[in-house]
Amino acid sequence: MRIAIVQFGVLHTVFDQLRAGGKETYYAQRYSVNFVADLAEKHEFVGVCGVLGEEPSESRLAPNLQSACVPLQNGAINAPEIIKLLESWRPDRLILQAPDRSILQWALARGIDTLPLLADSFEQKSLRNRLRAFRLAQFLRRPKIRAVGNHNVPSCLSLKRIGVDADKIYPWDWPHELRPEAHPAKRLHPARIKLVFVGSLTASKGVGDCIEAARILKTEGLAFEMALAGGGDFTDQAKALIDRHGLADQVRLTGRLSHDQVIDLLAGATLSMAASWHDYPEGLPMTIYEALATRTPLALSDHPMFQLYFRETPAARMAPEKNPAALAAAIKSLIADPQTYAAASAATGALWNHIKCDLTWGMLINAWLGEDGANLEDIRHERLSARLASIS
Repeated sequence: MRIAIVQFGVLHTVFDQLRAGGKETYYAQRYSVNFVADLAEKHEFVGVCGVLGEEPSESRLAPNLQSACVPLQNGAINAPEIIKLLESWRPDRLILQAPDRSILQWALARGIDTLPLLADSFEQKSLRNRLRAFRLAQFLRRPKIRAVGNHNVPSCLSLKRIGVDADKIYPWDWPHELRPEAHPAKRLHPARIKLVFVGSLTASKGVGDCIEAARILKTEGLAFEMALAGGGDFTDQAKALIDRHGLADQVRLTGRLSHDQVIDLLAGATLSMAASWHDYPEGLPMTIYEALATRTPLALSDHPMFQLYFRETPAARMAPEKNPAALAAAIKSLIADPQTYAAASAATGALWNHIKCDLTWGMLINAWLGEDGANLEDIRHERLSARLASIS
């Protein structure tokens, strides 16, 4: 079997480091690299095309494992160049981790068995987004697409809303190695309030709203520290906002951290923030899992992907998007008194257990490929339709 994977990360930039035991930059990075390496040992060819790199490149990592980078073009996936690469690889199976219609259309036209394996939401606020979602759903509904994966239930519900059959959708997760039972529930230390944001530093992730909330909390006399961890195109603006509001002593930009450093940061935090705007295509961010696993309560925006699990739980507070004052109020409500905070931290374990999916990324790929006797029928109980029945 010849298998191609189109994903965001560039495999050959991290392959040797992670296989040698180097530090991960995000959750389950080593797991996915090892899975692909093992897959290549079983098949004629595995090719992995990543898009988040600076320059076009290609590298042979093992006898049957090829890695390439086709960089984004003007911030968008360069589908024509990716298709040229795929044509040279001649796959009979394609795992498509980016919801690109041109690549999907190319694969369907050539009879290439394709697994869309996503971590995206498909909200339909604007006419442009509605048209894009409608056109994508037209391809995903075709009988040749035997399964569609998306990260956790909320993002799968967004697929269902654009017309994909719930019996075809599989909510998946990364393996649950970081677990709340390894961390004690936290107590409030009013003199040491530590607020943390982990993620891409982009405007639509709500980074500016977090900084504005910090300004409000400072004017209200709250003593706190805030760490913004990550990198992105909002970094310079974030620095300017911090300086403009005189927050340099309280708000710091850590830059990109290793995964171990992120976990240490969350473990020592009072609260974790996720202030994404509705137009940011969230799935269910791993930093939310990581916050809950480290017993860290959450202050969240009302992003559609957050509402299913977080609207009514003592472990989190929600605020309308793009509303720093409401975000600041949500933060203050969680740390209003030691009892409220203790209840929020204690509730994180049950919430983590409630939101996790038992079907992993690798299990879904193996069932779709028919690896080791597995098949999609064996995991029919993991379909969105079955998951919704269990929730209700």
